[in-house]
Amino acid sequence: MAHVIVLGGGFGGLAKLWDLVGTRPLEAGTGRLDTLTGRGIAFVKATIMGIDPERRRVETSAGAYDADFLVVALGATDGFGALDGLQGAAHHLYDPGALPAMRAALSRLDAGRLVVPVLGGPYKCPPAPYEATFLLDEHLRRRGVRDRVEVVVTTPLPTSLPAAGSEVSDMVARALAERDIELRTGLMVEVMDSEAQTLRFAGGTTLSYTLALAVPVAAPPAVVAESALAGDGGWIWPDRESARTRFEGVYAAGDCTAVDGLPKAAVFAEAMATVAARNIVAELTGSTPTSFDGSGYCFLEFPERRASALEGNFFAKPAPAVHMAEPDTATYTRKEAFEAERLQEWLGL
Repeated sequence: MAHVIVLGGGFGGLAKLWDLVGTRPLEAGTGRLDTLTGRGIAFVKATIMGIDPERRRVETSAGAYDADFLVVALGATDGFGALDGLQGAAHHLYDPGALPAMRAALSRLDAGRLVVPVLGGPYKCPPAPYEATFLLDEHLRRRGVRDRVEVVVTTPLPTSLPAAGSEVSDMVARALAERDIELRTGLMVEVMDSEAQTLRFAGGTTLSYTLALAVPVAAPPAVVAESALAGDGGWIWPDRESARTRFEGVYAAGDCTAVDGLPKAAVFAEAMATVAARNIVAELTGSTPTSFDGSGYCFLEFPERRASALEGNFFAKPAPAVHMAEPDTATYTRKEAFEAERLQEWLGL
C-alpha cells in the first residue's frame, strides 16, 4: 500500500473579514482537521522541523515519517517587516488573533483616516485589501460616521490587481472611486510608525492615519526555505501544469509555492492540490496524468451582499485573459457556497 503524506492543508481566511465587520463570527467558517480520521486519513498535529525531499522523509515534533509520495502544502507565513511592533491604532489585517482588537478600534472610529496599506509583495489573496475597504466603508456608513472618515488603500504595485490584467484593475479602481475610497498605487511602505500613526513610503512620502489595518508581505515557511525544495526567494517552484517538483514523488501546492502567473489565492491552491492528487493516482494506477491550464477565479466582495468573480486564464499570454462581471447577489451566494461546500466535502461539516 502506498503511503502519501500531505504537509499542511489549512482552509485559508475566507471568513475573517465577515467577522471583522460583524457579518458572522469566524468560528462559523472553521472546522477541525481531526475529522479527517473518519475518512480513513490519519491526522497528526505536530511541528514540522525538517523536510528531506530526496528521501521523502519528514522530521516532526511527533517523530519522523517516510512517504512514497509527498505533497507540500504548508502555505505562507507573514513576513512582518513594517508590522513589527504594531500597537495602538495599527493592526495586522490577516491575523485572526487581532480580530477583537480591530473590532474594538473600529467601534471607536468616529472621524479621521482609515488606511489599508499593502506592505509589499507577494501577499496572500490579492483582492482581499480591496474587499476589506469595501466592507469597512459599508460598516462605517451603517454607523453613520463615513462622512467623517477618509478611507484609503495603498499598494506598492502599479495597479490594483496586475495579475488579473488591466481591465480588471481598472474596474476595481472605478468601484473604489464610486465609494469615495482613495486608491494610491506604487507606494512601498518603508516604515510604519505606530506611535506617530504615520506610514512612510520609499521616496519620502508620508501618510498619517487614525486607524491602519495592514496587509503583510507573504514569506515562505522557514522549514521550506531551509530545505532542498527551496528555489528563488525560498519558495517551491513546482511545474505549473503538473504540480510536480524536481524530486521524484514530491508535489507542492498552495501559498508555499511560486508559480508564474498565479496569485496566492485559495482557489489556485485547491486547483494545484487537485492536480497533485490526480497525478499521484495516475502514477499508482498507470492512468493518464492531469494538467492544470491556469483557469480559475477569485471572489471580490462588495457592499450590500454583492460579489464579483475574477474569472479566466491566468496563464494566458501576452497578458492574463481575466474578466470581472458587475457585482451581484448571485455571485455573493456563490461565494458563500464555496466555503460551505468545502467544509462539507472535506471535513463533513
